[in-house]
Amino acid sequence: MSLVKLLNLILLLFILIALYNIFFGIDSKRNFSALQHENQELLMQNKIIGEENNQLELEIQSKQKNDAHSEKFAREELNLIFEDEDFLRFKETKSNEPQR
Repeated sequence: MSLVKLLNLILLLFILIALYNIFFGIDSKRNFSALQHENQELLMQNKIIGEENNQLELEIQSKQKNDAHSEKFAREELNLIFEDEDFLRFKETKSNEPQR
């Protein structure tokens, strides 16, 4: 067999291996297309989460700047009062309990 025929045979073998890898291998076109599709979906989800995050940041900033919200939080959650105010606490009773 001549050297040219041998080189042609080796070249054909490399071409067949490359074509097999392109269509059926680990890095095939199908896998690449699936990864591109998954990447697009993740980018869309990331954009939605980013918009939700921005909305939450705006809500937090508006609540931090709002004095009425700060006062309500201090009164209801922390049980704080002003110096001149009186604090009254009422005992809650169930409606079916006898009264004394």
